[in-house]
Amino acid sequence: MAHEIHETAVVDSDAELGDGVAVGAYTVIESGVVVGANCRIGPFSRLTGLTTIGASNHFESHCSIGAAPQDLKYAGEPTRLEIGDDNVFREFVTFHRGTPDGGGVTTVGSHNLVMASAHVALVCHVGSHTICANAATLAGHVAVGDHATVGALSAVQQFSRVGTHAFLGAFTAANRDCLPYMRTVGGRPAVCYGPNTIGLERKGFSEESRKALKQLWRYLYGAKYSTAEALEKAREEFPEVAEVHEVIRFIETSKRGVVLGRG
Repeated sequence: MAHEIHETAVVDSDAELGDGVAVGAYTVIESGVVVGANCRIGPFSRLTGLTTIGASNHFESHCSIGAAPQDLKYAGEPTRLEIGDDNVFREFVTFHRGTPDGGGVTTVGSHNLVMASAHVALVCHVGSHTICANAATLAGHVAVGDHATVGALSAVQQFSRVGTHAFLGAFTAANRDCLPYMRTVGGRPAVCYGPNTIGLERKGFSEESRKALKQLWRYLYGAKYSTAEALEKAREEFPEVAEVHEVIRFIETSKRGVVLGRG
């Protein structure tokens, strides 16, 4: 299948384009970039660096994909950006390559929606089926689990994690790990308000799982138990509820600490 490349676009001869790729006006695709089949790259975008892009991705316009990391220690090493399939990148989004000290690669899964002006920095690892709303920002070394939502104008601090199915409300400033399945909202400090009940119901989670997560949150938030005691009680009470054990693992493996209480 032939490519559809606008006459004003500049595509380096060393770039690789899969079948059916469409490239818009004034877009630049540089050496080292590999674009999968049926991608649409809108006008005024720049794809650069050692960047590998899967199939059927849509870059709306003015996207900067694969630029060098914003790190004073970076000295031009051959680091990478790897993107999966069927993602939508809206206007003015920016994704940077990795740095050697973080493994050298920034990764993005599949079926994500990245809204206008969102930024993903060096050595981030974004899962699949996530949403980054307008102007959401992931600082370096951030990991975002599958099905998570990062709200508009939110920022996640370096080396923090956002758990699977987590929901970060607009304007959130997350300086610690944000729990799976929970709602984290607000700035300095961000606070957790328990399970994202409506969102989990819409996504088809069982009533049993939703109730178990609510009870786990009561144990964590209440004054009766320490965090360790709350996790042990939930582990004993809900031995078969996978979502509860995902939260327990997330907390126990946290290096920065997690967002829990309100204030």
